[in-house]
Amino acid sequence: MRSLAANSLYTIALVPLLSQHFAAAELLGCDAVGCPTNEYHVAQCKVGNATLKALGITNVTTTLDARPLTWTVGFQEVPKGDDRSHPDAAIVLDKNFYLGTPPSLKFDNGTAAGCALFFEGISANLTVPLEKKDSFTCADALSGDCVSDLIRQAESAAKLAGDSEACHQLRDALMSKPPSSCNPAKGGTWGPVISRPLAGSNQSLEMVDQSQCRATTGQGYDLFLVDSERHYLADRTTKALSQVLMGITPVLTVLEKDGKAKAELTCLRLVDSVANQTDDEPKPSLGSPSGSLSSFTYLATLLVSSFLYIL
Repeated sequence: MRSLAANSLYTIALVPLLSQHFAAAELLGCDAVGCPTNEYHVAQCKVGNATLKALGITNVTTTLDARPLTWTVGFQEVPKGDDRSHPDAAIVLDKNFYLGTPPSLKFDNGTAAGCALFFEGISANLTVPLEKKDSFTCADALSGDCVSDLIRQAESAAKLAGDSEACHQLRDALMSKPPSSCNPAKGGTWGPVISRPLAGSNQSLEMVDQSQCRATTGQGYDLFLVDSERHYLADRTTKALSQVLMGITPVLTVLEKDGKAKAELTCLRLVDSVANQTDDEPKPSLGSPSGSLSSFTYLATLLVSSFLYIL
């Protein structure tokens, strides 16, 4: 069992690490939408059945509506007793992806067919230059040529019928031959790519409840859970956690209307909440954090710790 001093060293080491990876102007987090917090200033953004600890939100411009769509990534820790499929896992995390739509746009049977592809296979490997840490685009994480080549390939390959099979076929077409300009696809593969239908003749998205926390920056937007990826971690080390919590996930949004496909690529990651930092935190109790850390820094520190303290 580590000492309290050793745990403090984890905290000190994680602060600059998170500051380097999580500051971004392109992406917005809990600070932008006012996530509720608990007494320890940890985000408690309850959306549908999930209670999210951190968010990353970005806009996607499309030809379907004058207002953009939004993509939101959020994560929650799953209590150990709620998932017994991997009894050896030290921690279980859900990484959720939500689509936000303006009230003037309804994703129903009358909407253009659409798919979303999540490039989770390269998420843990993507980085951005230090000078871009405050603002980055997919071009910084993948290269401009890779982005344009991938979009062109997707628009050419898309033959969407508005069902899961059509989206899987698009995924397979992109996975089988990544553009040569895309260095992250090492060995000619993207790794796991998740495909999900957005709209079409026999597809509908289920809206999630936002009454307790609005997880999109769009005013009056509806929110839909499109995909949830469960991660089973063998340990609570910084390396294991960072592959999920610090990953950059490219999301390809492909919409087809009147026989013409249009693709947009955006890169999602979690954003640290700095507004919740304070110098007068309540005295920690069983399992509670110590010190004045932002909510995400606290959470990472808590997850790294494999023991509880009573102070």
